[in-house]
Amino acid sequence: MADHIAMQKSTFTSAYSSRKRRTHQPSVRDFGRRVNVNSKFDTYTIMDKQKQAEECVLYVRVSTIRQAEDGVSIDAQIAKGKANAEFNNFLLPDENIFIDDGVSAKIPLWSRPAAKQMKAFILKHKIKQIYAYRMDRLFRSTIDCLATVEELDEFGIGIQFCESGGQPLDLSSAVGRMLITILAAFGEMERNLISERVCMAMQYLKETGRRYTYDKYGWDVDEDNNFIENEKEQNWIEYIKVRYHEDGITVSQIARELNECGVPTKRGKKWSHKQVRRILDYE
Repeated sequence: MADHIAMQKSTFTSAYSSRKRRTHQPSVRDFGRRVNVNSKFDTYTIMDKQKQAEECVLYVRVSTIRQAEDGVSIDAQIAKGKANAEFNNFLLPDENIFIDDGVSAKIPLWSRPAAKQMKAFILKHKIKQIYAYRMDRLFRSTIDCLATVEELDEFGIGIQFCESGGQPLDLSSAVGRMLITILAAFGEMERNLISERVCMAMQYLKETGRRYTYDKYGWDVDEDNNFIENEKEQNWIEYIKVRYHEDGITVSQIARELNECGVPTKRGKKWSHKQVRRILDYE
């Protein structure tokens, strides 16, 4: 009887231990999807999505302070680029943002400082997508645009513009080539029109004796932007002319003399031979 009870107890203990192992130490094969793996499933899914998402780059450019104040500042372009990249499931780390601050659009893209770095970056890391706020941030020359597009096409690199809703531009298609050609042509025309208007305005100011550029040494301006003589600076202009034309002193030596006498330039800096030469050429 004692042996029978001991055998039942042993069987019960063995069954309990087996059930306990199944309950508290489930194998991944049998219960992983419901017990162990379930808590990590969402993490693995997010990691898979991050691995699947490709990186892109964002190119940002402003040429003047006035342009930045008109609503296309660096911060505004970055914010728009990040939003569009996220919407299209692209990763855009901060190190993938390239900024040309104070660079004119008439300079070819790959000749700009930040754009040079961007080109090296996309080739090194095999980036396949470039974002920009709009076409004129990248190109204002049709020739530069078409040459760059053809070069990017060879590497399978696309371009997306944020202002048009972040729509991709398929550079390999005939329609894409046509659209980017038209956009670049309009951008070049806009730049030329702006240049013409600026030249006309500067010529008018010059003809009417008003300031049309930076402050001019020897002159001040009144409230109406008209030039008025600065007597002290006019005396130093006369000194420069006498030393150069009558005493035969070089422009470099004249610049040194002005600096030794503590005479500042119009902007309070030291003189250089170029500034002295400019005074002689203008007078």
